[in-house]
Amino acid sequence: MFLPLVTSAADALARYEDFHSTGRLSQGLFHGSDEDGREIACALGVLGGDVDGPKKCPAAIMPRWLAQMVPGFFDRQRKDDAFDWGRRFYAALARCGGNVPFSVIHDWHANTVTVLGIEAAEKRGRDTAPHVALQALHQRALAGETIGADAWRPVLRNAYADAYAYAYANAYANANAYAYAYANANAYANANAYAYAYAYAGANAYAYAYAWKRLADGMVDALNRLPEGA
Repeated sequence: MFLPLVTSAADALARYEDFHSTGRLSQGLFHGSDEDGREIACALGVLGGDVDGPKKCPAAIMPRWLAQMVPGFFDRQRKDDAFDWGRRFYAALARCGGNVPFSVIHDWHANTVTVLGIEAAEKRGRDTAPHVALQALHQRALAGETIGADAWRPVLRNAYADAYAYAYANAYANANAYAYAYANANAYANANAYAYAYAYAGANAYAYAYAWKRLADGMVDALNRLPEGA
């Protein structure tokens, strides 16, 4: 059966819940078949048979910059956590009708990503100041202040350098996926690179999955802070 494309965030939630309840979700695979020949799909693939990447995600469901983040959130958590996260994620999108402003990114960084960075620095006995400074900038941006690239660059550079001190060099290879969403691509792409650096900082598989769960849950929390119907 070829999945028709959903046309609203409410329909996306219903589709996801159907795949979830019938055991047809799959990590790391947009579309496929299980041993019974039933169609299976990932968190984005459930949107329609033609959806084989974030670019195919309907804008009525979520903006592309958010769709770009879904595979990382969904595939890198433990399976049970990922499947539950997808349900809460689509419920949050349905609540706001798929209308997601980019301010959600500042909310996510201010209330989740930089908090994770501060905690990681404290655990390792490192200076938390670079992460506190970045948190403050995101808080100001979330409050509506326009902050120029010249203000972002040094703060991002300092925070990201500290993240790299104990993260893998390929912390977030796809950071430029967000470039089109901002006038200054490098400053904001690096903001997301900083976020994902922490997910790679775990010393074992459990810590890695837990970091991704924190990041993914934080995005749902940010979406739920939007006004209903947004």
